[in-house]
Amino acid sequence: MVAKIPASGKGLSQRTGSSGGLVAYLEKEVQGQWFSLEREDVPAAEVTQTLDHNKRNLNRDADKYYQVILAPSQTELRHIGSDPEKLRAYTRAAMEQYAANFGKGIEGRDLVYFAKVEHERTTNHQDRAVQLGDMEKGEAKEGPQTHIHVIVSRTENLARYSERKQASELDRKNPYHLSPLTNHKNTQRGVVTGGFERKQYSERVEQAFDQAFAYERPLTETFRYAHTMQHGTPEQCAALQVQAIQEQQRQVERQAAVQQSVSEQRPQLPGPVPAQGQQPAAPLEQPRPALTPTIEQAPAPERQRVRGPRM
Repeated sequence: MVAKIPASGKGLSQRTGSSGGLVAYLEKEVQGQWFSLEREDVPAAEVTQTLDHNKRNLNRDADKYYQVILAPSQTELRHIGSDPEKLRAYTRAAMEQYAANFGKGIEGRDLVYFAKVEHERTTNHQDRAVQLGDMEKGEAKEGPQTHIHVIVSRTENLARYSERKQASELDRKNPYHLSPLTNHKNTQRGVVTGGFERKQYSERVEQAFDQAFAYERPLTETFRYAHTMQHGTPEQCAALQVQAIQEQQRQVERQAAVQQSVSEQRPQLPGPVPAQGQQPAAPLEQPRPALTPTIEQAPAPERQRVRGPRM
């Protein structure tokens, strides 16, 4: 599972204006079918309007929204059959983790976000196959490529903020501005408290998938393993590799034990069932061993004593 939050930049990566450009781009595969925390099939025009109006006290050059990309692996997709309903439920669970990861005590309903499931991906200049010349840029990738795009407002849900404010549930003057690209991580002092730990978020969405779909994730498929292999020391990499080998050996031993147990408990096949009104066939007699015939031996002939002539 890859949870990616692209940085702001030029073109569609520019986050300081309207979200309309990104929303229109994500209509390329299929129109509509946007969903939020509580709604399905939200029109694209409503997505843009809702995101663009959920802002307060942000400078002109400040980011107004962010994008979260959730990309399950092909093994994970096969585990859930690429079921769109399960992917939508998982997306909502991942956005609960997104809210919790800011450390401000907020929930998914304190966010304004819309998501869309896509089933196709094409190559770009960053793909290894393109760099090696094996594929052209823009070619469709093979195998299951289902993934989710989420557009989330930087400002917390203003409608819910106002309701809680009127109900005296909040004593803060302004709504939260939530940036997953902040450099603050669980800060306790200063102007900014909380923050966003992107590494922790990747681990949390991975665990959310495993818990939701009872997925037994091998060590080699974890974010911790991939991150350590890329950024860890040689000693850390070697230790994880040994741990992965030991895990694979235990898995092989468990599978062998299960197969042996099944073979031992396999019931004997019953005999043929007699037709209605028919007497059950008598059990077949076991063949008796052939008897070796006894051959009576003829008595040995008596020896006659022959006397010689008298001298």
